[in-house]
Amino acid sequence: MQNEVLWAARPAATLSIVGGYLKEKFIVAKQLDLTQRIQSLLEKREEHAAAITAIDAALSRAAGVLTLNGSAIKSFAGKEHRAGRRRRSRRTFAVSGEQSILAFVKSKSNPVGREIEKHWSSEGRAVTAANLLSKLVKEKKLKRTPLKNERGSRYSLA
Repeated sequence: MQNEVLWAARPAATLSIVGGYLKEKFIVAKQLDLTQRIQSLLEKREEHAAAITAIDAALSRAAGVLTLNGSAIKSFAGKEHRAGRRRRSRRTFAVSGEQSILAFVKSKSNPVGREIEKHWSSEGRAVTAANLLSKLVKEKKLKRTPLKNERGSRYSLA
């Protein structure tokens, strides 16, 4: 009887009987417990911030000592790294792409598209020559003949 009075006096809990025993079931976490949890998280956050500061200091000291290819390494401590891919700059060549393809087709009688692509990349040009090949065919500077029983086309001067 005394236990029932003590259990009933607790405001933050409800009572339930399971298998003939009184069992305490909490509905809401106690405010004191929540405050303690928040305080411990704030303390951990401060510890981590201090550790990051120590790591930054160690990196800046190490960067001052180390060199790469004869030049000093710049400090990365505390700097944000740029996200994403760098934009590629446009390159210029002595011979234009059109002239290069036309000269290759002339020197190599009726090459296949794969051979033109291989020549294109051997010159250090970016991506593929497919767009330029289509343009030259539309301008009737090249003639495209599809290969039989294979993928691709054979190109000749028009």
